[in-house]
Amino acid sequence: MGSRGNTWKRLSLAAYVAQRIVRSRRTPTLSLVTLISVLGIAVGVMALTVVLSVTSGFEHAFQERILGLYPHLVIASESSRFEDYPRVVAAIRDTPGVVGASPVTRDSMMIAHGVFRAGADIQGIEPATVDSVINLRKLVKSGDLDGLGEDPSVTRARGTVDIGPPVEGAWMTLIVEDAGERLLFDRRTSPDAGFMRVKAIDLRPPGAEPLVLSPRGGPVIDKYKYRPTETYPLPRGDEPPFTAELELPAGQYELVGSGERVDLVKDTLTTLLVRPAPSGELETLVMEEPAEVQRLERTAFLRVVDARRSGGALTTRVADATAPLATTQPGEFTEFTRVPARLPGILLGASLAERLRAEVGTELTLVTPLRGIDGKSMGPFGMLPSSSRFTVAGIFEAGFHDHDSKLAIINLDVAQRFLNRGRVVQSIAVRTEGLMVLDAVRARIGRTIDPFPFEDLVRNAESLREKLGVLVQPGFSARRLDGPPTFVGGLRNAAEAVNLLKFQRNDYARRTHYRIFDWKEKNINLFSALELQKVVLTMFFLIIIVVGSFVVVGSQTMVVHEKTSDIAILKTMGATKGLVRLIFTLQGMFVAAVGAGVGLLLGLGFVGLISAVDYKLEASIYLIDHLPADIDPVAVVLIVCGTLLCTLLTTQISASRAAAKTPVEGLRAVD
Repeated sequence: MGSRGNTWKRLSLAAYVAQRIVRSRRTPTLSLVTLISVLGIAVGVMALTVVLSVTSGFEHAFQERILGLYPHLVIASESSRFEDYPRVVAAIRDTPGVVGASPVTRDSMMIAHGVFRAGADIQGIEPATVDSVINLRKLVKSGDLDGLGEDPSVTRARGTVDIGPPVEGAWMTLIVEDAGERLLFDRRTSPDAGFMRVKAIDLRPPGAEPLVLSPRGGPVIDKYKYRPTETYPLPRGDEPPFTAELELPAGQYELVGSGERVDLVKDTLTTLLVRPAPSGELETLVMEEPAEVQRLERTAFLRVVDARRSGGALTTRVADATAPLATTQPGEFTEFTRVPARLPGILLGASLAERLRAEVGTELTLVTPLRGIDGKSMGPFGMLPSSSRFTVAGIFEAGFHDHDSKLAIINLDVAQRFLNRGRVVQSIAVRTEGLMVLDAVRARIGRTIDPFPFEDLVRNAESLREKLGVLVQPGFSARRLDGPPTFVGGLRNAAEAVNLLKFQRNDYARRTHYRIFDWKEKNINLFSALELQKVVLTMFFLIIIVVGSFVVVGSQTMVVHEKTSDIAILKTMGATKGLVRLIFTLQGMFVAAVGAGVGLLLGLGFVGLISAVDYKLEASIYLIDHLPADIDPVAVVLIVCGTLLCTLLTTQISASRAAAKTPVEGLRAVD
């Protein structure tokens, strides 16, 4: 207890003497020298607080606005064709930590409205699932996201089915059953060369075995696997109606289970409609029509399949049509017929809409430089530029210049039809439960969609063991070198070893089929520049604090020279060097604390002023339209601690000089 009491007394004495030094002799306020030192520290703290708040504001503003229209994760296929995306999307949605997943396409096109032109990134989205990935609906300031939908209304009353206006270019099949109506959309794109498209409509209840097509002339070469295939299953979904499409070589096939013979003829599209008969057997309806894809303005194609068991005549009417589409009896079906259609909808960024002088309801023209980029419609006319008209369904404002000035959004099905690419997307957008679990969810998704089986690991390890066994065999170097070993010969040996391990049947590494990016990786240039800017500005304005701390040292040096006699008197009264050093250290820390407090108050006030004034910025330069400022508590604590630390270190110079004063030297200075 005695030692602690002495320490507390020494600290109290040092603090009392230190606060007397910083005060003026004539007034109870701070001395002029102390005020200058406080001002130097305050300016540095204020500048650093404002700079870090603004840079943090930019970072948070960019993050908020980018994530408004950008998902947490983006998954792309290593190959150029991402055709199996429905299976991958389903697997991702079942992964723990995933909130939603949605397929996306993105292409660069030209948009025209009268004499106004603009280049834009056209993003195709799935309206039914996009809300689970991005906050697009909240960003639409005029119009409605529902304007991108394609499903027309279908109502049935007293032998008449009324269908709302469909979207231009849609190919639809209306199936009328005793229990209700179903409207199905066809993916009408040209099949690859040498292949025909077969479509199955399965009206059997859930739980039935998938339909299987078998070639009647023996196995054929599969389109993608390049191996003989004997059967082609037509997959079923989880909920009716069950539809499936396959591209198969032309020829004769048999529907396993019913014995129905299916002829795939060149330049035709074959549709199989299967339903259970009252006897328990399968009833199969085979429909054939030309496979060519027609593009007519404000026109869609619709056929009616009357799958009722009984009943009278049924009349089908389409909105805006001058006459009924068809009148059918149970068991009848019609060919695809042209019907009036509305233009597909498009969402424009606010700045893009302003450049095009467009508003909700305006008709625009989209022009793509190449049609059939994925290998479809090849030939003298297939790769010519293609255009299509759209109606502005809404205008969104993300607050981020790159999105507002370049992005336009359309329905995914419309984008696939427009480019004639079929069920192909560029990527899958994924939203997780939060940014804190992003890395963990990313790893889970990778293991789910791109597993590395244990058998592959064992096979690769065994292959590596065999290759390494060859390397350690006696005479490996002698077989590849002539004459005595040399330095060049050793390099040749190393090259031979690398080649032996490199070129082999099995890759030792894990072969990935998908690439996963997070939102920050896709914007790495922007956030790297912000991080570099924050570091540079922090170092620059930290120099002001260091200069301010040396101002404290300069003022202390003057005080030490002035108080030489007082220091001598303290030492003659028993004060040690440590006590004198502590006095001037506390005096410097007091100045630093007052300066940091004043600077922090001024800095926070300036930040509040920035937020209140809402200073406007040029969005084309700064990417956002106002100057942001966001106070980071961690940064504030680091600024204060850094200021105190710098002052503590620098004041040791003057404190050491004061402690080095001797009583004799001080008494000589007494007048």
